[in-house]
Amino acid sequence: MVTVAYGSAAVLPALARDLAAQSSPADAWWVVDNSPQSAPLNPDLLTTATASGLSIRLIHGAEGAGFAAGCNRALDLLAAEHWDGWVWLLNPDTGLPVGDELACLRAQLQQLPAQALVGTAVADGAGGYEANGGWFSAGLSFRGRRLDPRAALQDETAAPLALDWLSGCSLALRPAAQPIAARFDERFPLYYEDMDLCRRLAHQGAPVLWLRQPLIVHRKGSGSVAPGPRRLQLSTLSYLRFLRRYSPGWVVALRSLRLLLLSLLRLPLRPQCSLAVLQAMLTVLREPA
Repeated sequence: MVTVAYGSAAVLPALARDLAAQSSPADAWWVVDNSPQSAPLNPDLLTTATASGLSIRLIHGAEGAGFAAGCNRALDLLAAEHWDGWVWLLNPDTGLPVGDELACLRAQLQQLPAQALVGTAVADGAGGYEANGGWFSAGLSFRGRRLDPRAALQDETAAPLALDWLSGCSLALRPAAQPIAARFDERFPLYYEDMDLCRRLAHQGAPVLWLRQPLIVHRKGSGSVAPGPRRLQLSTLSYLRFLRRYSPGWVVALRSLRLLLLSLLRLPLRPQCSLAVLQAMLTVLREPA
């Protein structure tokens, strides 16, 4: 299991307790600390999991490196140690409250192709479910066809659901089984890196599958801390780079124009956020197509 943390000290102990209580423990839990300077993780936060016998490795990442870079760092280290098994990527603000989630996932992975990218159902912690997957389209709503998890969960006996993309919040993959390096593209600093990975590996024949069980909980918004303008700048970079890579030119043009107009309209009221978006747009505009 791999978790990328950035200022996540408030939520990691809860995940550590859940992992310690699993009926089938993980082989190891690797936590990549992407805030080693601003908010370094104290290993004592994970003592509950350590006391249960779970092997924990705290990896020092680069300050503010992002989800993609953090995952890649862990995946590179696993490859150097010749790890041939599955890797479950879990956000720091996720929970495994029942206690058999890992055993359930293991049982299902044994029945799936080794090349598969596998996502799990995710509850939002407020009585609902996250639409953490979907299908792509060539039009303006390029990711508008989202999974309806409530409807999908009604049929517990159904086969895994084939999608085009999955969220990195809860994503399992077996890197050694992929025909190309199963690494995230670090040019997507915030969001869209998971969609991009699904598209690239699917192009090489990897099934993209969503499982109804196990059901994990996502305490959304409490997994990392970053200033609003900075988050907007990074997410805008990812958004525009994804559009340029996968969408028709007219879609890129219309969505970019809409983003520009909204930023200019909001400039008097939210100057820092608007300038962050405009700076990201200028950065992408200067990049080669």
